[in-house]
Amino acid sequence: MQIPEPASDGAVMRRGLSALVWDGVFSQALGVLAGGTFLTGCALELGASPFFIGLLVAIPYFAQLAHIPAVILVEKIRRRRPLCLASTLTARALLLPLVLAPLLSDHALGLDLILGAFALLTPLAAIGGCTWMSWTCDLVPHDRLGDVFGRRQMLSTFSGIMAALLGGAMLGGWAHAFPAWHAGGYAGIFALAVLAAMASTWCLTRMPEVPLPPAKQRDWHALFTHPFRDANFRQLMIFLGCWQFVANLVLPFFAVYLIQGLRYQITTAIALGIVSQLASIAALPLWGKLGDRYSNRTVIALCAPLFLACPIGWTLAAQPAASALALPIFAGLQVLLGAATGGLDLACGNIALKLAPRGEATVFLAANGLLKSLCAGCAPLVGGLLIDQFKGCNLTFALADGAISLCLQAWQIFFLITCLLGVLALTRLGAVKEEGDIGIWAILGWSRRRPAEAPKGIGQPFVQPSDSAPIWEGEAREPLDVEVHSPGLTGEVPISP
Repeated sequence: MQIPEPASDGAVMRRGLSALVWDGVFSQALGVLAGGTFLTGCALELGASPFFIGLLVAIPYFAQLAHIPAVILVEKIRRRRPLCLASTLTARALLLPLVLAPLLSDHALGLDLILGAFALLTPLAAIGGCTWMSWTCDLVPHDRLGDVFGRRQMLSTFSGIMAALLGGAMLGGWAHAFPAWHAGGYAGIFALAVLAAMASTWCLTRMPEVPLPPAKQRDWHALFTHPFRDANFRQLMIFLGCWQFVANLVLPFFAVYLIQGLRYQITTAIALGIVSQLASIAALPLWGKLGDRYSNRTVIALCAPLFLACPIGWTLAAQPAASALALPIFAGLQVLLGAATGGLDLACGNIALKLAPRGEATVFLAANGLLKSLCAGCAPLVGGLLIDQFKGCNLTFALADGAISLCLQAWQIFFLITCLLGVLALTRLGAVKEEGDIGIWAILGWSRRRPAEAPKGIGQPFVQPSDSAPIWEGEAREPLDVEVHSPGLTGEVPISP
């Protein structure tokens, strides 16, 4: 599993970056085939209760606590590539019980097998993912973050769509051939997931190691509190945590809203989901270029309002006056949502890559990932409670002397509250400082100011303003005083192994 070192060799670097992109393709297919709808469907076929499904969803979020031992392992071993490969390969080997679970005649034993496998593999995968983030963000040059990770995310999204279509076709064919044994089709899907896992792991072996600086004597308490003592990174974590809460408060319930609230078929929800993914693929090159040319902060400020406009659109599309055009409106909103989500995923990952200090990326990204996971895990629970509380609520507003009426039921009230929380979360973005940020209006041509040039060499200091301009201003203010920092090439990426 060794390849020529070091990473500074041009041919090795090109091969490593190409392998990084292909790793995203296979790991995304793995995530679709071994999780989400297919995993839930298999558990339901085996007789799982709603509590069991909720437990399966919660396990990956609790597994993020494994980032803490991951940081200690990296600091002790100082070799991220072999640590990532060992933990990732072990975790993916534990996918094999998933292939067996649908074939067992004892459904209770099959459910126990699934639960036990996930309880073991998700912490190992979290260790591998934490190490992978630190490793890869030291590997990818700063001025190519948008290009490399944008291409990775675009191809990964396409791979996820193809995996979903293939898995659906396999289930349909199996149900037609064996109508009395639907669960057997999931064994073939999980077998494909194992193949995708092995292909992704092979791609990881093609990526070169990036040596860490010599080990220092560590005060572990100081090490784990360092990300929270870094004022700028702390503000970034607060914003990303708040935004993850808002996004996961609303997105998991869109399909439920369509099926239960508006009585659409599940095939409609699947089709709209694919429309969103295709829109994300189409928009990613644009967001990657804007992030590299201007700043990730500006991309977030462009995409977040587009994201928040979608729940408002879902509310309006459900009004009686728009019933004839509801489905086309939903399709258009999914295009908007997919484009906005793609940009947010890319920019939020890259800004963490950019702001985490080089050589200390592991602990910074672990803290960021842990906070985001806790926020994302709590959000669906809060969302479900809110929807239950709003059941039976009806609000009617009459406009223009009754000529126009707006009727809000439980779902619509929930979406509007989510948008309000999203606006509040977006205000936290103004406290985050990023080099090169010039504001939205400059991109639209309201300012002739050019973005600041990114630092060119590793270890070359750059001057960072002590107070950046608000994100909505046309020009950045001239700083009155400056601070000298070393550029970070580390952070978090949108898709981990």
